[in-house]
Amino acid sequence: MFKRPRLSAQTFPVNAGIAGFLLFYAASCSGPQEVEETPQETTETQAPEAPAQPAAEPDSLPAVWMTRELDFPVRSIGIAGGAGSTFAVAYDGGGLQIFDFDGDRITEISDHDVTALAQGRYVMISGTPVTVYPGIDAQGDMKAWIYGGGLSEAIQYDLQGVDGAALAGICAADPQNRDASLQRIAFWTEAAPAVLEIGELVERGGELEWVKTDEESVSQPIEACTFIANEAETFNAPVAGAAGLKRLGRETLVTLTEEGMVDVSVDGGETTRYEILDGITVVVPNQPKAIAATGDARGGGYPGGLIVLGGDIERGDHRVVMVDPSKITLTPLTESAIGQ
Repeated sequence: MFKRPRLSAQTFPVNAGIAGFLLFYAASCSGPQEVEETPQETTETQAPEAPAQPAAEPDSLPAVWMTRELDFPVRSIGIAGGAGSTFAVAYDGGGLQIFDFDGDRITEISDHDVTALAQGRYVMISGTPVTVYPGIDAQGDMKAWIYGGGLSEAIQYDLQGVDGAALAGICAADPQNRDASLQRIAFWTEAAPAVLEIGELVERGGELEWVKTDEESVSQPIEACTFIANEAETFNAPVAGAAGLKRLGRETLVTLTEEGMVDVSVDGGETTRYEILDGITVVVPNQPKAIAATGDARGGGYPGGLIVLGGDIERGDHRVVMVDPSKITLTPLTESAIGQ
C-alpha cells in the first residue's frame, strides 16, 4: 500500500474527548433517533430502481445500480448495514465521502487522506446515534470517521490504544457482546505483515479506545482480512479484498482478487468464481479495486443484502456499483454450493 503526502485534514480536536464531538453533532442535527440493534430480516423493501436484468448465468450476479461519476478514483470502501445503511468511499487523491444505498451522495468530501476503510457500524455513543467507520490514514494511524444526520461531512476521530508501527490493513465486524464493545477491529502493520492484531472498540473514560484481545500469526504477508462465522480470517495474495455477508443465518464470504475477480464461499464451503453482469444502464468496473458487503441493507431495495464494488468503468470514469447477491443469500443451498 503506497503512501502519499497528507492532505490538510481538518481533524476534530479530540483532546476534548468524545463529548466534544457529541456537542458538535447535536448542534448540527435535528436530534437523536433510537438505534435498532436487531437486524430486520423480514422487512419488506422495494426493488432497486434499475432496469430489468437479463436471465443470470449459473455462476453470475447482477449489477443493479451504480453511482454517478465520482470525482476521484476509488481507493477503499467501508459499508454499514442495519439502521445506518450507508457506505463510505475513500478516494485516491480526494478524501472521504458517504453515500446511501441508492448511490446518492449524502455528505461532502471530507478533507482527510484515508488509505483504508473497514466495515462501519451504527452505534449509540453516550446516548447519541452515529455511524462509525474505522480506517487508516496516510500516516498509518488508526482513525474512526464518524457520521450523523445533519453533518455536512464525516468527522475524523483519533482512536486511543494503538501505538507503534504504521498500520497496513484493517477489517471490522459487529461485536459478539454488544454490551461490552461497539465493534471488533483487526489490523496488521507494516512492521509485522503476517500478524493480525485483534481487538474491540470500546467507549472508556470519555474516549473511543481500541483494546487488544488476541493476535494471529500466519505464514505469509496479509493482504486482506474479514470476520466470518465470528472468527477473523486472513488472506494473502492474490486476494486483494474480502468481505463477510451474513443473511438469514447464512455466512457468505466474498473476496476480490488483484485482477478484479470475485470469488464466493457459502458457510465455509467450496469457493466459486462469480461473473458480475452489467445491467442495461449499469456498467461493472473493468477491474474493481475495492469491495464491501452487508447482509442487512435497509435502503435501496436489497432484500438479499448488498455487495459494492469500486473502480473505473472506463478511463477517468470512477464509480461504485451495487451488486445483488440474492441468488446466493436467499435461495436454498445445493450440495455443490456447500462443497459436498
